[in-house]
Amino acid sequence: MPAVEPFVVRTAGMSRPSVTRVRVWQGLLWCEWFAHSKLLLVFLAGWLVTVWTLPLFAQPEWGLVFAIVYAFLAGPAYGGGDIIEGTEEFSFALPATRTERYLARLAIGGGSVLLFSVLDLLALGLDLSQALARLYLDTGLIRPRQVAQPGLLYGLVLAFPFAVFAFSFAGAAVARARPLVFTAWFWAGLVALSIMRVGFQYEEMRWTRINGVVACPALVMLGGVALVGGLFGFRRKEIGPAVAPLQLPGRWWAWALVFLLGLGLALLLLYWLARDLPAVLAAA
Repeated sequence: MPAVEPFVVRTAGMSRPSVTRVRVWQGLLWCEWFAHSKLLLVFLAGWLVTVWTLPLFAQPEWGLVFAIVYAFLAGPAYGGGDIIEGTEEFSFALPATRTERYLARLAIGGGSVLLFSVLDLLALGLDLSQALARLYLDTGLIRPRQVAQPGLLYGLVLAFPFAVFAFSFAGAAVARARPLVFTAWFWAGLVALSIMRVGFQYEEMRWTRINGVVACPALVMLGGVALVGGLFGFRRKEIGPAVAPLQLPGRWWAWALVFLLGLGLALLLLYWLARDLPAVLAAA
């Protein structure tokens, strides 16, 4: 019996750190959920209402915008929440490591984006909008519409919101000032649109039509690279000064010029998508 006691004491000592880490993860996940649950629940309620009512006045595919809009908002909110609130120094002083904090935010934020993407895929794959709108179809208020390239649409439903969230989350996580966090959604959308445009252009050159074979995997892979790079940057970042949200940064005119150039490019990319993408999805 005496020989067993050291083993028991040693086992108890070894299990204590693992129990502590589990409690840290539970606290981090609960904290992120508590801080951002209203945003998620509002979008979820809006998505449910939209699935029922959208077929009355627009094409059901417009419901896919929910996941994209949520990705634009969730990336900066989860990645740069401490900077927005001015509590980054306090957060870094807590027992949780930066890696655990980054991954916990990614789990809740990325998981919620994935949730909306899966809901959109279910709505498309099961033809949920038309099934729920059967009453409207029977009364002749709307007419069913077939998508000729569902593979391209399914790929964009998953890849584009993920890329937008990944770029904005990583950018907001490594930012040191509130203005960069507040504009992370814009730069993330610009990068994602540029990647998609280049991918589509290559597909047209290679196969004479857009099929998403290059654009969708490129969005996912580059988004994953951004998340990994954001983790390394977040672990090594220095705590930025507590800057007021509306304070103009140094050389504000240069930032304004860059923003205007980016805005022009974003509008050009959106014009191209609005002009050509619907025709591509509906093409036989």
